[in-house]
Amino acid sequence: MNVLKLTRRALAMLCLALVFCSGCKKEKQRTYALLPPDPEDVTAQGALSVNIENTGGPSATEGSIRVTDGLLDTKFLIFTYKPTFFIQLKFKQAQHITSYTLTSANDAPERDPKSWTLSGSNDGAAWTDLDTQTNQTFASRGLTKNYAFDNTKTYTYYKLSITANGGSALFQLAEWRVTNVPL
Repeated sequence: MNVLKLTRRALAMLCLALVFCSGCKKEKQRTYALLPPDPEDVTAQGALSVNIENTGGPSATEGSIRVTDGLLDTKFLIFTYKPTFFIQLKFKQAQHITSYTLTSANDAPERDPKSWTLSGSNDGAAWTDLDTQTNQTFASRGLTKNYAFDNTKTYTYYKLSITANGGSALFQLAEWRVTNVPL
């Protein structure tokens, strides 16, 4: 008789569990709030160009390719700085850039960028200003400063127009990096 009671109880509990579970239909699909995508340094994916080059050419010891080589102990140097000077990256696919870094070079603070505008374009002709900085200084040599800004669009071109340096006829910059955040 004990076995019969235990069997009835087990059967009753099983029926109760089935009734309970049958009422748990999921009409709505669950969604989870995931973390936003990780920012990615995409500088190396862009084709670099400048409108004023080092006298030794882009691959000289201090040529333009040094400004995006990922090495903080190299630099890009020009001997004829003008306020129309710019550094540009062209990407094969549009990027959603929301921050960038500049790293001061190894000597002469008066050669550092002081004021600039970062702009984006999809045709290389019509530009949208994304970030403007004025009267910036670098407290030490080899100092990397990060600049974040709001941007809701993707662009294939990004141009850093250096409108003023520290007062020298020369210009120097160790590194320029851009960060993509996928939309």
